[in-house]
Amino acid sequence: MTGHRRVARDVGPPTQKPKPTPPTSPLQVIPQSVAEQAKADAQNVAVPGRSGPAKHGAPIADAGGATAGTASAPRARGRRRRRRRPGTRLPDRAIVFVGPMAAGKTSLGKRVARELGVPFVDTDAVIVRRHGVITEFFATHGEAEFRRIEAEVIAEELAVEGCRIVALGGGAVLTESTRALLANHPVVLLMTTQEAVLRTANIARRPLLRDDPQAWGRILNERRPLYEEVADVTYRTDRATQEQLVRRVAQWARGGGRHQRSARRGEKEQS
Repeated sequence: MTGHRRVARDVGPPTQKPKPTPPTSPLQVIPQSVAEQAKADAQNVAVPGRSGPAKHGAPIADAGGATAGTASAPRARGRRRRRRRPGTRLPDRAIVFVGPMAAGKTSLGKRVARELGVPFVDTDAVIVRRHGVITEFFATHGEAEFRRIEAEVIAEELAVEGCRIVALGGGAVLTESTRALLANHPVVLLMTTQEAVLRTANIARRPLLRDDPQAWGRILNERRPLYEEVADVTYRTDRATQEQLVRRVAQWARGGGRHQRSARRGEKEQS
């Protein structure tokens, strides 16, 4: 057994394996740009419906056919962008707010002007800056003189070119020359009720309401035909929030402030 193993084992020192010969030519150095090109080509994905790999640098389409990295951006911009409604344009002249005392002509007019990005003018405020407190002017000079000055101020403001919001005093429609000027302008009538006025108005700043709360209803009944004569559209300020009214009036104004006086009679007031 032992002799058999000795016969099978090689006799003499172990034979050394030959060492590999070094390369006769220097190693080929691949430029970095070429390596990056090869890596990018290996990552390209074939577009469905096309033969061969996608071009280097070309966008890769996803399973739905949209281009990766570029399709999501236009969709996101489309969600943020408001769609322009056809025929949206502002009038090229003043939009006039009329209505009874404390109906909201000044407060709503300011917010609509801000929404539309146009100036706002309150003719009563202009008169106060030029002539002092209106109630004192009434007591000193009388209503006839006040109406004359009021008509002059309104004529000046309506003569200014471009779209703007102009709020008139409650009694401005009593003057015939003012009503004639309003025929050439979009006019918004703001209406409310005596109950709403007494509930929300600052009575301390309105001596007429403080001394005779029922006077508001009587004055409205006298002036209502004149309001309806000059108005193109009517909004009830006691039936909607300020935000709702701003949106509705602004939408109407962006449609050009369409004149509706010819078809106004017999129509119900808009809520």
